[in-house]
Amino acid sequence: MQKRLPFTIILTLLAAATTPAAASASVASSRAGDPIIATGARVSALLGASPQRIVAYRYAAKRLRQVPLQVDERKLFDVGNAYQPALPSGEQTLVYADAAMSAGADNDLAFDSNDEIALLGASVGGKPPSNVALPSALRARPHQWLKVRDPISGESGYILLGVARSGIKVDQAAGSHPLTYKFALASGQPYSSYRRAQGPNPESSSLTTPNYSLGFSDRWIKDRLNIRAKDSTGVDILDMHKSMVSASSCGRSERTFSDGEGAFLTNRVGPVRAIRDFIGANSGPYSERREIMFPGREDVETFLRVHAIGTVVDFLDYSAAASGMTYRNNLNTAGVTVDGRPDTLAAGLPSWSQVSGNQGTVTVSYSHATNIVGLPMTGYYVDSTKPTGPQCTGDSASYAASGAAVTSGMTTTEPRESRYSRFSSSWKLYFGGRSAGGAKNAAALDRRARQPLQPTALR
Repeated sequence: MQKRLPFTIILTLLAAATTPAAASASVASSRAGDPIIATGARVSALLGASPQRIVAYRYAAKRLRQVPLQVDERKLFDVGNAYQPALPSGEQTLVYADAAMSAGADNDLAFDSNDEIALLGASVGGKPPSNVALPSALRARPHQWLKVRDPISGESGYILLGVARSGIKVDQAAGSHPLTYKFALASGQPYSSYRRAQGPNPESSSLTTPNYSLGFSDRWIKDRLNIRAKDSTGVDILDMHKSMVSASSCGRSERTFSDGEGAFLTNRVGPVRAIRDFIGANSGPYSERREIMFPGREDVETFLRVHAIGTVVDFLDYSAAASGMTYRNNLNTAGVTVDGRPDTLAAGLPSWSQVSGNQGTVTVSYSHATNIVGLPMTGYYVDSTKPTGPQCTGDSASYAASGAAVTSGMTTTEPRESRYSRFSSSWKLYFGGRSAGGAKNAAALDRRARQPLQPTALR
């Protein structure tokens, strides 16, 4: 059995590891809405614990105060097993366990090395003094300090993780419940009635946070976005999140993806994030989209697994309610007015884009990962009440329709085919009021997206 150091010695080591210049208050404020993700492999002192009994604390106002924490169990899963009967895929991937969905419960119900602890930057605390008292719930129970570093500022803070004693009532939310996520089939039926072999499966699903709300009408159909932050008007500015093989054809789009075979791997919510993860896109039955939604940010990860398709385009098409906003990206920082009239922009693949106005602000940081050498990609933008391309879903116009496109060369990413390639995209969307707009603010959010908070366990 590993010998544990006394708490006072841990604090002494903690003090030695931090320079006097480190100021956790700025980490908690400047990165308040950014996630902190630590796997079980990082916090080995908690391995084997019940996930429901893990709690977190920050040092503030001369004592340790509980902060919201979420434990999400993960498992290695063959995505073909999401179907009934199962399809041979050969694709093993880590998914978030959900006993009510196709992923199923974790094979190991204890906290294990691939499970995740999720917190927010707002929960980062200061350096505790050597004589600070452990919370009564943690006394004589396993615990571990996390040092959380902001790679942008170089500053650090601390969070205490531990396992609550038996007999103690555990509230991992610490009284905070900023996320309301409801997965609901429009039929009112449970997921067991989901038509996996052939859609559609209409939904009335929704997410609400203090900063934004989203609506989902089917697996691939996200068709509502209201920015609720601060000084925004709160109107619905989204026509549709559109995903197509070609912007000039409706042969394959988010509508046909939803009408075809598919399944949900995960639908779960906690005090830190909601997770919506699904697969199935016509002849890409293992193509997957995972939406991880935090109180002020949404991460959209798409994993392409399909035969050679040549091109693909993925973009947000806003609605007429977005008129008057300003669209900009890092290649066009001055921006153009969203008004349904075509604009001429500098070409290229943007690293970020933004729409901002009285309606609020949406800033998107884009990244893509592939092993296809030299894959040609560019930005996508259309602002027109009479677009030349077909509108396969939603209204007949394109307001600041913006995203990214692969213009050629998308070879097979189908795991059942030999020598298949890999391609995935990751969008990080930040939601703020109208005062959050501007190229300077967008660039700062892009840096935050690309340089996440870094947790390190102290021993």
